[in-house]
Amino acid sequence: MSREMARSIQMLLLLPLIGVLLVTLVLLYMTQQSLNQRLAQTSQAQQQDLVVIADSARFARELGQVQQHMNAALVGAMDGSLDELQLYRMHSRIVNDLEALGGQVQQLAGSQLVLDANHGSARGLRQEFDAYRRFVIMTTDVLAVDPEVASNFMRQAQQHYTEMSIFASLISQRITLRSQERNQEQASTFAHLSTRMWRIGLGVLVLMCLLGLALARRTSVRLGAIASALEQLSEQQQGVPVLAPIEALQHSSRGILQRLASAVLAFRAALQRQQAAEQEAFTLAFYDPLTRLPNRRLLSERMVQAVGECRRHPQWMALLVLDLDGFRHFNDERGHSTGDWLLEQMGQRLRSAMGSDDTVARIGSNAFAILYKGLESELTAAASQAGALAKELVHTLAEPLQYQGHSLSTTASVGVVLFNAALQDMEQPLKHAEAAMYQAKAEGRNCAHFYDPQIQARLEETMRLQADLRQAVPLAQLHLYYQIQVDTHDRVIGVESLLRWQHPERGMVSPGQFIPLAEASGLILPIGRWVLHTACLQLRAWAAEERYAHLSIAVNVSARQFRQPDFVQQVRQELATTGAAPERLELELTESLVLEEMESTIAKMAELRALGVRFSLDDFGTGYSSLQYLKRLPLDQLKIDQSFVRDITTDANDAAIVNTIIAMGHALGLEVIAEGVETREQQAFLFANGCSLYQGYVFARPMPLAELQQLLAISILAPRSP
Repeated sequence: MSREMARSIQMLLLLPLIGVLLVTLVLLYMTQQSLNQRLAQTSQAQQQDLVVIADSARFARELGQVQQHMNAALVGAMDGSLDELQLYRMHSRIVNDLEALGGQVQQLAGSQLVLDANHGSARGLRQEFDAYRRFVIMTTDVLAVDPEVASNFMRQAQQHYTEMSIFASLISQRITLRSQERNQEQASTFAHLSTRMWRIGLGVLVLMCLLGLALARRTSVRLGAIASALEQLSEQQQGVPVLAPIEALQHSSRGILQRLASAVLAFRAALQRQQAAEQEAFTLAFYDPLTRLPNRRLLSERMVQAVGECRRHPQWMALLVLDLDGFRHFNDERGHSTGDWLLEQMGQRLRSAMGSDDTVARIGSNAFAILYKGLESELTAAASQAGALAKELVHTLAEPLQYQGHSLSTTASVGVVLFNAALQDMEQPLKHAEAAMYQAKAEGRNCAHFYDPQIQARLEETMRLQADLRQAVPLAQLHLYYQIQVDTHDRVIGVESLLRWQHPERGMVSPGQFIPLAEASGLILPIGRWVLHTACLQLRAWAAEERYAHLSIAVNVSARQFRQPDFVQQVRQELATTGAAPERLELELTESLVLEEMESTIAKMAELRALGVRFSLDDFGTGYSSLQYLKRLPLDQLKIDQSFVRDITTDANDAAIVNTIIAMGHALGLEVIAEGVETREQQAFLFANGCSLYQGYVFARPMPLAELQQLLAISILAPRSP
């Protein structure tokens, strides 16, 4: 009886506990279902937020690429490295990219997350992008025609780009803030659920104390760990907690506790993905993807901060712009992968050479900038500090590198400018430092140069002259002058065509001034084509008159013009179009030209020789003047440089050089003509030593076509000796 009663008492005690346990299990199950539902909603919202953040990052990245393409196009147009076809292709590419970006702007500004964040910034982004796109298209439309006007449009575009970047940054910040607010809302819900679970856990703890302290303590600790994890996730700001106890709980538990632990870890993973996306967006907006250095945008922001520091603490700061010398040739020769590796190494060297407060940025394809802070407050001392750093960097970058068993080396040209709190225009230091860098290149490269306003003025004058030269051909400002070539009896056998530029305001511009400019800018290509066409037209006109039909015209060909892949086709086309006789056309090449890429040079010359075109080696004697290469070239004529002719009657060395050139020419069966003959004594010396063709002021100066025609009408004309 007593045993039965004991069992009854036990049942009476156990039944309520079992009921409570069942209710507890139901509550835990409902809480877990609610947690799963909330997690699903959170994951969906986070995925949508991630898409918007990714779109924002992609927009910033592609917008930066468009800006880089614009800068490259403008620089290429200014320095002539890009011809009109290349500029047109870049224009088309940029227009297409802008069209795609326009769709991205509409999509981004119309997303719910952006609208929830701020209506005004989204509207401002659309307005600034429309203005930016308009000025970019205007820039590329006139880039090939007038780079100076294009540069003005580019500055307008840059202003709108800056404003747009501000709006984009605001939107990005507000998107991130709104996303964080949503996470906080969800985290708060999780925290509320954690409180419920904590209370349930405590209740279970009390009840399970009746069944066994060990089981109750184990369960409550696990529930408390989950609740604590949810609280950590709800309070996170920067980093995501590790939650090692929850990971252990997921592997060691079964049932509801395992599913709760999995849900918490899934929520943590979603937060990690969001933070990674936000970090990627920031990196793409402010850092160079290759070198991981700050880009031009971040450099500009740090410049603003630096000026603020100067106002608080009077001091000078320096901006240095470094450009790797000959990097384009290095890329072509070694390959872009090697070039990228070199850029990474140069970036690391610069970063290692500077302090933690300084900024090293990549601002162009092979250009870096350094913001050097904390200089002395006295100008002379600050300049000395900046100059010493520039020299040190020149030396550092020149040290060779080992790459795949090969030693690689390059040099850098550095421009330096100082600024302090008086600075108003934040773009000015970078502009001036770049001008100083170009001056360093002009002085021989591998050196540093401080900004000089006079140098800047000369650069701007050069740019204006280049812009005018670009219009010289279409405005018919270029003219061909002709200087006669005679034999021993002063009979005219041909002429050399010489380019002249009659500027409407500057008057006659010296060839020594505009020819190098045309070479450096690439304008020599259309100008050279015009010279060739004009000379061929004149040959065709002379061919119609028997008296002049035998005259030849010598045309100077630049290295850049000759190196064009289709140069042979150009000559063939001009001859066919004009009907000029190929054997009356003589192309003058320099020694430096024929020695560079000799095999391809010989091939081109042979192809043109097959058409009947003659070749003259101009300024012979100033270069290598070696039979080793001379005998391999399909030449017709050697032209003795006037620097040797000038003093042949008084300088024994010059006389010996001229005699050697004449002997070399005759040994190879070539004509030998002397240029710069200004006296009859010089002519007599040349004649006595075997030179029978002459050109110089003693016979006639270069003259326009009308004067040449008058001279030819009264001169004795004779064909070349066979």
